[in-house]
Amino acid sequence: MNRQKIGKILFWIGVISMMVWLVLTIIQSPAQRVHTAEELSGTIHAIWGPLFLIRIMGGSGPAFSLVGVLLYSGKKGSNFWLLGLLPNLLNFGQYWQPSKHIPALFGIGGTVILISYFGILWLWTRIYAAYEGLARLGKQVQLLGYSVLVVTGLLLCMYFGNPKQMALAALSIPSSELINLTLSLGMLLLFVGHYLVARSSKGAAAS
Repeated sequence: MNRQKIGKILFWIGVISMMVWLVLTIIQSPAQRVHTAEELSGTIHAIWGPLFLIRIMGGSGPAFSLVGVLLYSGKKGSNFWLLGLLPNLLNFGQYWQPSKHIPALFGIGGTVILISYFGILWLWTRIYAAYEGLARLGKQVQLLGYSVLVVTGLLLCMYFGNPKQMALAALSIPSSELINLTLSLGMLLLFVGHYLVARSSKGAAAS
């Protein structure tokens, strides 16, 4: 079986895994919102029960799909697809619980995010002329998506950081609902932007 076939299989395994995760989340969340883990013990909604474990494994779907796409599109002999495992490894970071707050980590992270964002904006000014019509529109939509994700990062900074600073603890923080909306909008804009660029490339190839 060649790389492209394996890549396709892994991609669809990832998609199906996420669909399973979504369905189980919808089924279990109502009960888990109003009952404690002890109350759910012995039921189909039990924490660490069979359905919950399947749900956790389903959350690996994006990593499977990413590895699949990298295999599908990579050159023969390339091991770049191994980087597709990185997001799944980062997911295990949820078990890292520092004994105390690390302000420097937030400072470094915020600096990296902002430098990367302004770097993207600067690069856009250098390459936008290479795109025309639908492709340029797609790139502009992508730029909007990145901008919304940066706003999400700033909201998260306030959400997590303010309560840990005595002088800011009394200030209101963004709601988790707002953060969810901005994150969703940012990802949607990136998808639409990539879709428009792909449409443009397909049209150019056909002509």
